Amino acid sequence: MTVVKDHPVPAAETVTELAEAAAAYRDHGERHGTLHPAVWRALEASPLPQAALPACCGGLEWPAPQILAAVREVALADPAAGWVAAICGPAGAFLSRLDPGTARELAGNRPVVAGASLPAGVTEPEGAAVRLKGRWPLVSGAPAMTLAALAAPDSVGQVRWWLVPRREVTVAEDWNAIGLRGSASVTVSCNTLVPAAHSIRLADTPAVNAALFRYPLYGLMAGCIAAVADAAAARALTAFTRMAATTRTRHAPGILAGQPAAQAAYARADGLVRASRSLLEAATASAWASARDGEVPAGQRAALRLACCQVTDAAEAACRILFDAAGSAAVHYGNGLEGCWRDALAVSRHALVAGRGRQLVGACQLAGHAADEL
Repeated sequence: MTVVKDHPVPAAETVTELAEAAAAYRDHGERHGTLHPAVWRALEASPLPQAALPACCGGLEWPAPQILAAVREVALADPAAGWVAAICGPAGAFLSRLDPGTARELAGNRPVVAGASLPAGVTEPEGAAVRLKGRWPLVSGAPAMTLAALAAPDSVGQVRWWLVPRREVTVAEDWNAIGLRGSASVTVSCNTLVPAAHSIRLADTPAVNAALFRYPLYGLMAGCIAAVADAAAARALTAFTRMAATTRTRHAPGILAGQPAAQAAYARADGLVRASRSLLEAATASAWASARDGEVPAGQRAALRLACCQVTDAAEAACRILFDAAGSAAVHYGNGLEGCWRDALAVSRHALVAGRGRQLVGACQLAGHAADEL
């Protein structure tokens, strides 16, 4: 596993340098299952790990739409790097649920928070602390993290996220998936004491009263995931356009770009992506406006999650449509189309934007049940 915490790096003001590094080294991630060291360093130097961090911890407290836009910019360069940004970017908001003094102590200098949503661990009370034990898969961005946020139930069965310093966890180099290859979404394990004050429930009322922390945290995380899916689909449309300009098929005359079936497929894919992106932009803007004024109503939270799910569904469908329309030419690694399809497929499997996300939306719409997870 690449180690990138040996030397401090200066902070950047935008994600442009991160995006440039991600584009330059995408092939490294595809081959090795982890981002290139230069990309990890660029992530650390970028503002993304501090974007959602409370100002009391040295964070930036960016507006939610700005966080999503930054994640998308990185994902347009490389969806695997964008995925790491989508996990580490909003995770700084976890510290807004802690006592500010405790949050500052945990944050240290320029924290990078990564975690796993699966409650795979167990806790055992030991005085004012708990012993946290378990193995958590799919911890994206582990090579750069300074804090691991690990989900496990507390003594009354409520799932909490326990914030554990990097030195207290063991990282297994076991990431090997079809998509988001460079994201290093590895398994971490620990058997350590964690103060009870170092744990949160994501649905808890934030200790910091700011617009970003009134914005639905689940919606922010799901929105960042959707931004990666949208970027993967945009990359697929670009890749298809490029290859269609030169590719010829056996059973139809001329280049692919001139064939009616390919033209119709492209328009269908483009329409799916544009419509879902517009839905997400509108839902994000609406929820952000409410968060700036006060609380975000349940209906807006549901609409936001619905939009996130819709984007990921549309992105996977668009990539599949383009992959099928390209015929046998699509299977070649060099054209870039197959990588977009693999990445979109992997994104769509995340719990926040898969079936559970839609079920929560439907429960709110049909039964008026606004779950904490919205």
